[in-house]
Amino acid sequence: MVRVIDLFSIRNNLYQKKNQFYFLGVGTVGTSPSLQSVASVSSVSPTSGSIYGGITLAVNGNGFATSTSNIQVYVGSNACPIIQTTPGQVTCTVPAQGSSASSSTVRVVSNGVTFPGSLTFTYSSSLTPSVTSISPTSGTTGQLITITGSNFVSGQTSVTVGGVTCSVGSVSTTSITCTVGSSPAGNQPVVVSVSSNGISNSNIVFQYALQITSATPLRGSFGGGQSVTINGNGFNSSGASVTICGTACQSVNIISNTQLVCITPSATVSSSDRSCSLTVSVGSLSQSVNYVYGNNVTATVSSVSPTRGGTGGGTLLTITGTNFP
Repeated sequence: MVRVIDLFSIRNNLYQKKNQFYFLGVGTVGTSPSLQSVASVSSVSPTSGSIYGGITLAVNGNGFATSTSNIQVYVGSNACPIIQTTPGQVTCTVPAQGSSASSSTVRVVSNGVTFPGSLTFTYSSSLTPSVTSISPTSGTTGQLITITGSNFVSGQTSVTVGGVTCSVGSVSTTSITCTVGSSPAGNQPVVVSVSSNGISNSNIVFQYALQITSATPLRGSFGGGQSVTINGNGFNSSGASVTICGTACQSVNIISNTQLVCITPSATVSSSDRSCSLTVSVGSLSQSVNYVYGNNVTATVSSVSPTRGGTGGGTLLTITGTNFP
């Protein structure tokens, strides 16, 4: 006997209760079906890039964890830092391979399970931006530099110096001009990034000069405790220090890369002024200006009257001395 099944009738007479399905007037059909997700990796994009990594890799597939803490991607034996993940795609930043071209297997581990697949990413020398020299090799914020190398791409190229954007002016396949931003004094790596291929080598450095353009005030008490504001360039470093006459300031507050404030240390009182160096140091670099401990701005106390009083307070105290403000 041939039986015609009316799908609309099935839909209208089928209902669910407590994870079981029922036909009206018939009874239980069965328990709720389970859906099994098949773990897979289907493709990667792009399939090649710089030997120094730095490009965003999209891995497509199925069954990926939705939390970045529960999924790992490896290109060869190196971890590919996760950017974002969804059940169907995970993106990460391709790690550096080293100094030579090669193909590496892309491996996904999600919730502790290694996904099957043998897709590869090729580290290509011909796609690697290369920096061979810069000119000039030193300067300060606002310095225009020329970067010479290869595999630069107009419209896709950006530059950082010490991790700070160098504003690009012009780009050809072998040359870039850019204006350096504000960075701590010292040697800072110059890195070129081509959005479609990845980043360059980082062994070419630009030296930010340390500068002091002004310091105010430059005369203070032998007792120290004076706030001195120092303006210049290259201060924004945790290693910045300030000394006066070879003694460290009581404290140093770095306001920005161009300004810091130090609280002067005390010095041995003298009957005459004492002139010495106020020195700012960042790493191996240092710059100095002259600072004066002045006798005529140093407050001295010669006597106090009375020398004793009641524990309840309220005693009028007279302090005698010189150079009080």
